[in-house]
Amino acid sequence: MLPKIDTPVYDTTLALSGETVKYRPFLVKEEKILMLASVGEDYKEMVQACAQVVDNCTFETLDVENMPMFQLQDLFVKIRMASIGEEQDFNLVCGNCEGTINYSLDLNEMGAGDLSDIADSNIEVNDNFIIKMKFPSALKVVQEEGKTDIDTIIHCIESIVTEEEEQFIKDVKREDIDDFINDLPLDVFEKMRDFIRSMPVLQKLIEYKCPHCDEDQTVNINGYEHFFA
Repeated sequence: MLPKIDTPVYDTTLALSGETVKYRPFLVKEEKILMLASVGEDYKEMVQACAQVVDNCTFETLDVENMPMFQLQDLFVKIRMASIGEEQDFNLVCGNCEGTINYSLDLNEMGAGDLSDIADSNIEVNDNFIIKMKFPSALKVVQEEGKTDIDTIIHCIESIVTEEEEQFIKDVKREDIDDFINDLPLDVFEKMRDFIRSMPVLQKLIEYKCPHCDEDQTVNINGYEHFFA
């Protein structure tokens, strides 16, 4: 029998929730998943590949299927740093003259911003009940691309809480949900939108002066396509 190689295990905290998570670096099998997705350059496939790698490398202990985009990205970047290093080289393209420069980013600088700016997830409708919201899952967003604003909001409702009970939206028929949404006051519906808009984004803004044309430039580094093998 061939020897089994020990893989280091690291601890981190999940963005926003603070939950402690154990993870390992990705191995050859995960690198193959990333390479296959990067060849097609399809964003949906990239997100699905990222979710698969995160699930594998966190020992299938997380509900990756329902994880919002910023949490999935944050874990993916940490796993990548543990796997192939904390720096990523980029070619930055000037938006004015299209000249390029080489840039090396310390991935520790990637962040989701001030998490205290997130809107309240409990939307008070009246004295009788509240709507509990959740951020849209990354996999759901890419699988249902092209869905309406109302579809997204329905996906982000976790439950309806009254004095008597908490009714989870997954247990309610779609036609009943549609009737419920249509009967909501406009200000409540807007608060639900505001919550979704407040979802953090993992990113790094790079500001530099183009050496070719001397124009100030700002580049936003985010998304999976920047970090694939």
